[in-house]
Amino acid sequence: MNPRPVKKIQREIFSILMILVTFMTVIVAAFSILVNLRSEKRSLDENLLNIAGAVAQSSIVSDELSTDAPMKEITSAYMDAMKHSVSNIDVISLVDKNNLRHYHTNESLAGTVYDGTVPDFASHGGSGYVESSIGPSGSQRRAYAPVYDANTQYCGFVIAVVLNRNINRIVLSTIFVHLFCMAGVIALAVILSSVLSKRIKDRLLGYEPDTFSEMFSVRNDILDSLEEGIVAVGRDNSLIYMNKSASSMTDGEDAPADRLDLGSVMATGNKDLHIPIRLKKDADIIADKIPVSKNGRVTGAVCILRDRTELTKLADDLSGVHFLVESMRANNHDFTNKLHVILGLIQMGETKEAAEYITNLTSIKQSGIHRIMKVIGDPTVCALLIGKYSRAAELNIDFTVESDSRLCRDDISLPSGDIVTIVGNLIENAMDALNSGSITPKQLSVGIFTQPHAMIINVDDTAGGIPEGIKDKIFDRGFSTKGENRGTGLYLVNELAKKYNGSVSFESEDGVGTSFTVTLTD
Repeated sequence: MNPRPVKKIQREIFSILMILVTFMTVIVAAFSILVNLRSEKRSLDENLLNIAGAVAQSSIVSDELSTDAPMKEITSAYMDAMKHSVSNIDVISLVDKNNLRHYHTNESLAGTVYDGTVPDFASHGGSGYVESSIGPSGSQRRAYAPVYDANTQYCGFVIAVVLNRNINRIVLSTIFVHLFCMAGVIALAVILSSVLSKRIKDRLLGYEPDTFSEMFSVRNDILDSLEEGIVAVGRDNSLIYMNKSASSMTDGEDAPADRLDLGSVMATGNKDLHIPIRLKKDADIIADKIPVSKNGRVTGAVCILRDRTELTKLADDLSGVHFLVESMRANNHDFTNKLHVILGLIQMGETKEAAEYITNLTSIKQSGIHRIMKVIGDPTVCALLIGKYSRAAELNIDFTVESDSRLCRDDISLPSGDIVTIVGNLIENAMDALNSGSITPKQLSVGIFTQPHAMIINVDDTAGGIPEGIKDKIFDRGFSTKGENRGTGLYLVNELAKKYNGSVSFESEDGVGTSFTVTLTD
């Protein structure tokens, strides 16, 4: 597995925080600057209008503008004092109704004709207003206020001005203050992100989060690949982890902890090993229950499950024990039946018939057994065929071993157990089909042939053939027409044929029978 590049936690946290803080700071600062500039503009306009209105309401100013005489000294002194008493006002000018400047902050313009925009007070309800304009001092923001004499007659107007360059200075000052605050916030974010990332890495024992992610992924892959089931529970018996094998053994239960009884090992703090438990039908499962402790305190438990069902079954099948035991049982059962016949004849006083029965029975039996022993050179396989021969007689099946059969151990070195598995499964399937069917005569023929490094096994029956709809499934594991927990016989035959570079083929005719052929090499 190629590990992917590990990202540094400090760099990742720093980058995320910086992007977030910078973005939020820029948004907030832009919004704040916009709000502040609008507020400053509104405040500036109100200040201009208030100053122009205050000057216009002065009796000194109205007296000055209601006459054509040169400006009085008292008026000049009053306006100079007014100009110096207010802030953020660059120009104040007094203009009479004939557009003659009586006063101007720039003394050179006093007494000259006003050639700028004449205010239209009528369209503003007869009161003052503010607008942008261009005057002798450049682009500016100015407020106009009308002046009325004692008889409420219009006699001129007052102009209060702030130059745009000063307005721009205010704007830049506002922006600078916000930028300074932004820099402070970002600097604080840098410090906090460094401290936070260091604390997180310390809590992760110096590892990067991606390392933990890789370790977790590898751990899950390893645990899920195990044949053993693993179940972990917490102190309250709640499920923490369960791998795929455990899920299969518990039939996918979400909460198998109660059935595993892990509370006992958590209560005692002692291991409980090799305990047989029953989680599902016909399953042979062994459990190891182990408490988990931290700092001397039990915090949970782990249960390791081993399913021995398949192992036990495969061991029996592969070793041939199952078939040999069946053979012995069949011989014993057949022998008991024959004794009952002999006993009955003797009790009836038919001693002559009993003697003839024993002679004929011995002759037939010995003839069949002798023929098998003569052509089959492997004692284990020979014992299997003898047992099946007796079992067939019990079921009224005509069982024959082909006369030209020959099994020589010098030809092939295959394990006897594997040969028994193949032959036994094929014969057992044929006998089951013959015994459950109604077609007569019931005949079963077995042929085993060897030559150097090769073997051929034939099993023919007259059980009526294999239905067309299941021919493609007979070698599938678990497929069977005989009911639950069957369907391993032909699967094992096929797997063993592949193991020894051979093959399994069959021919089946509906209403007649089936012929299986297995080829093996060593």
